[in-house]
Amino acid sequence: MKPEVVRNVLESYIRAWATGDRALLLSLFASDCEWSDPVGTPPFKGHDGVARFWDFAHQDTGRQLVPKIHRIVVCANEGIVNFTMQVRAPQVNQGLDLNITDRFVLNEQGLIRIAAAYWDNGCLSVPEGMEGFAPNIEEAYEK
Repeated sequence: MKPEVVRNVLESYIRAWATGDRALLLSLFASDCEWSDPVGTPPFKGHDGVARFWDFAHQDTGRQLVPKIHRIVVCANEGIVNFTMQVRAPQVNQGLDLNITDRFVLNEQGLIRIAAAYWDNGCLSVPEGMEGFAPNIEEAYEK
């Protein structure tokens, strides 16, 4: 697979988050994809799972999600993106910066088959002058 194909998918992934484009994000994933965020938690599977994660992240309409890219690395049909997701809820003066390294494996069609987010508590910080908060990821899983 050409590096520019993988790079385009990774850049489109970040663009989807930056612009709030759910349809774009879903279009990047294969129907049989698995997404672990973070690694070690049960994966979100297929388009329904990806949509559930997206909807969880966007459940508060006042919440702003702004990804700031630090680095993209592409090798064969895989790539990583290191970025900080700046999460803000200005109406309640809450904020969270999460430094994430996402690893992606694309299938032969150039769609994301595996997505794995690497982050832990050491990757979290609270912006100066704001209160921190911690979304409950359990709310994103099927009940």
